[in-house]
Amino acid sequence: MSRNVACTVDLVPLAATETVVPDPGRLIFALRQIGYSLEQALSDLIDNAISAAASTVLIRFIWKGDEIVSIAVVDDGDGMRADELLNAMRFGSAERLDRNTLGKFGLGLKLASFSHARTLTVVTNHQGSHAGRRWSIEGIRRNWDCQTLTDDQAMGVCAGPWSPLDLKRSGTVVLWEQIDKLPVSSRGLRYTISLLHRRLELHFGLHFHRFIQNGAIRILIDQQEHGEREHQIRAEVPALDPFAYPHPPVPGFPRQFEFRIAGVGDLKAEAHIWPPNSEMPEYRLGNRAPAWQGFYFYRNDRLIQAGGWNALLQNEVEPHGSLARVKINLPPFLDMSFSLNVQKSSVIVPPGFVEAVQKATDPEGMTFDRYRQAAVQTYRNQDLGAIVRRVPVPAEGLHPQVTEEVRQHQPTGDDETRPVVIRWQAIDKREFFRLDPENGDLLLNAHYRSRVLAGLKATPEDVPLVKALLFCLLEPDLRKTKPSAQRRRELARINRILVTAAELGMG
Repeated sequence: MSRNVACTVDLVPLAATETVVPDPGRLIFALRQIGYSLEQALSDLIDNAISAAASTVLIRFIWKGDEIVSIAVVDDGDGMRADELLNAMRFGSAERLDRNTLGKFGLGLKLASFSHARTLTVVTNHQGSHAGRRWSIEGIRRNWDCQTLTDDQAMGVCAGPWSPLDLKRSGTVVLWEQIDKLPVSSRGLRYTISLLHRRLELHFGLHFHRFIQNGAIRILIDQQEHGEREHQIRAEVPALDPFAYPHPPVPGFPRQFEFRIAGVGDLKAEAHIWPPNSEMPEYRLGNRAPAWQGFYFYRNDRLIQAGGWNALLQNEVEPHGSLARVKINLPPFLDMSFSLNVQKSSVIVPPGFVEAVQKATDPEGMTFDRYRQAAVQTYRNQDLGAIVRRVPVPAEGLHPQVTEEVRQHQPTGDDETRPVVIRWQAIDKREFFRLDPENGDLLLNAHYRSRVLAGLKATPEDVPLVKALLFCLLEPDLRKTKPSAQRRRELARINRILVTAAELGMG
């Protein structure tokens, strides 16, 4: 009986319809919770700039007192006509006909902006014709009221200063104000901006590396104090190509695979194995190399998904698989099959993708599973390349009495020792110490020297207790030229702890 009802329900005549308008206040509240990170949100705006043929994008943090009051994203692209700006401000703007554009849903500008700010202003100049629009949370709640800027107001915003960009001919300024989703750390505004800068540099450098490498776009980041004269200090984001190793560690790589996906078509993939023990930033990617293994999906040269196995493996992050990275360029005709999440940070693969990967072989008959095994084996063998040095003994930088104590209690004779210099040196502020791989010395970060001395006089043999403790902790590492990946993670953890302790109380 129930089966018959289910079969005929679509034949029941419909009653009269009525328009049910969503509550704008509740809707915008829900849309703000979609979950954009700051990196993803600003990347969406860079996408728009690249689609507008911009050559330079400036990301500017504007601060006042102890808070970030606004963020500006400025580009020197083609700009928009007034009608194009109106469409761009619409939630669910008209679809672009160009399949090579980086836009996808017609929501990115709005959702990305409101994920961190309560006010969004977009001002644009197209061949000398200016236009400006502003959304605010309050305006949306009042019934989708979008403000229009006067020509003079729009011209004033474009006039800047936005050095080194000049928007006299064309360009666009996206301004986030009333920032309420970007709290300042308890360690202060400068620390917060510095941390955000590092995060953005990593994300932009990775996801836009092809555009940066071929000179299509420059991405600049700076910070300015509200109401003060513009300074000229800014940083340019370097490219981070996740496949930029100099030489493959295994002969025959990279390998070419073709995934035959039922009902979809064929998809080409390039399987790489990174050299073990690599210290290149393109591999380390913020000292989280294991998290970056897996598939790298590109769409129109923009990296969408950086790592992850898309349900191919039960464990997405397996340390022994850290060297395996697979490059996949998604052609436009597969847009309907390989969909993106709203943040454009991951790819939703079609049914049959995992099965196609499992069945794939390269032209020489290697299966994809054998490729992953080769990457794991390369990782497990990585310590074999480390040269074991002679027993380290402090030669400089430590008090002679401590040095003599080390010599007397070493497990082997004096003829098997190696002199180690312990010295203060300017290194990355994220490190309290560093093992010099070339000379085998122990370097301490000069940035924290005064803090460690606590008012004592600086000498070549100062703070003997700190140096002796570090030497004892790191003696096994000073015997090798290449620590294992696991040991590097342990050393990075120790560094973070020591840096945190050293920074306590620093201005």
